[in-house]
Amino acid sequence: MAKNEPLRLEFNATIDYSMTVEEFETRWAEMILKHNVADNTHLQDIYDMRASFVPAYFKDRFFPFLQTTARSEGFNAVLKRYVTPHHSLSHFFQQYMKLQEKIDVAEDSNEFKEEDKIFRFWGEWPLEEHAFHVYTMPIYLRFRAELRKVTSYNATHVAGQIFDVVPVAGSVFGYGKRTYRVEANSEEGIYICECSKINRDGLLCCHALRVMAQLGAVNEIPAHYILPRWTVPPDDIIPEKVELPPMPTDRKLSNKERKLLRYGTLCNNWTDYAKIAAESEKATALAEKYMRELGKELAAMKISAAAKRKDKKQPSKNDGVTPETEIGGDGGQGSSTQYEHVRDPILTTTKGRPEEKRKKSGLHLKASKPQKCRGCGSAQHSTSECPSKITPAPEQKEFDFFRDMV
Repeated sequence: MAKNEPLRLEFNATIDYSMTVEEFETRWAEMILKHNVADNTHLQDIYDMRASFVPAYFKDRFFPFLQTTARSEGFNAVLKRYVTPHHSLSHFFQQYMKLQEKIDVAEDSNEFKEEDKIFRFWGEWPLEEHAFHVYTMPIYLRFRAELRKVTSYNATHVAGQIFDVVPVAGSVFGYGKRTYRVEANSEEGIYICECSKINRDGLLCCHALRVMAQLGAVNEIPAHYILPRWTVPPDDIIPEKVELPPMPTDRKLSNKERKLLRYGTLCNNWTDYAKIAAESEKATALAEKYMRELGKELAAMKISAAAKRKDKKQPSKNDGVTPETEIGGDGGQGSSTQYEHVRDPILTTTKGRPEEKRKKSGLHLKASKPQKCRGCGSAQHSTSECPSKITPAPEQKEFDFFRDMV
């Protein structure tokens, strides 16, 4: 076939675009006669196993988005990038764990893109918006690809509920150049196309969507064409609701009942917030941030309330104290129980520089040199106590004056 390009193209078209077994048999016989390859043993072997790989033989069976060996061959191709036949068994396990880690990272990346990316619809169809909210993201992208192919076809009414969907120009990827017939019942929402994509992949094909657009049925996908396996899975987090106490009508709520009512209401509200915050890492981080701030404010409020209660319990200095009790007004008995409520005064900081509490060494306790008088040089007294500077008495001054005169 590498030397005969027309044979290769017709061979692929016969296998991929034959909608019925009879059509395949007819086109195969025409191909053999046209290219004169009846004696080719390889083509004969392929024809003998035609029921194993030709889609016309199993188009009504559920084989979603896969060919016969696509999964096994695809995984083998990926695995060969990590291991070779010469590697040991332990090395094989190590490389397999790396491959598994790569797959997990890719899945996390897809989830992040779904959560953090602002998605834009391809068109203005309500059908596309409905598919976006119903299907998972991979299935929605496949459905959107079918929506794009709708513009490649024209629908022609044949008779009754039968339409022919004809390519506008050239070949359509995945469907070729052929015309497809669709039977439509818009009242019951049933659309049957000969390509059988709804049976094989569980999605409506572009041919059925083209007829739906012509009939004006573009609001939503019929419910019987939405497979549960392609839809968004139900939420696996079921919040537990706290039962609130009944509201009495004949009396007021007690303090305990009001506390339980507030507790139950907060638990129910915060459970809803926790369910939303658990959807992504970004939302969880945001919730934890505000929870920490809320915890700080509640702790400060609790400390402040405790301090106020303590101040209310402490009486003032003169509460319950009369002049009689201050001087022993109990008849000289001086009962100590009268002053049990009196507490120590509040400590206040003294003015001035605080006393130094550092322990002094021996060098600071004693002078390094003995102190001497600067007047006479004696070590027995200081300069202020020196006898030579002491002022004599008045009588001594007169005696000294007459003595100098004589």
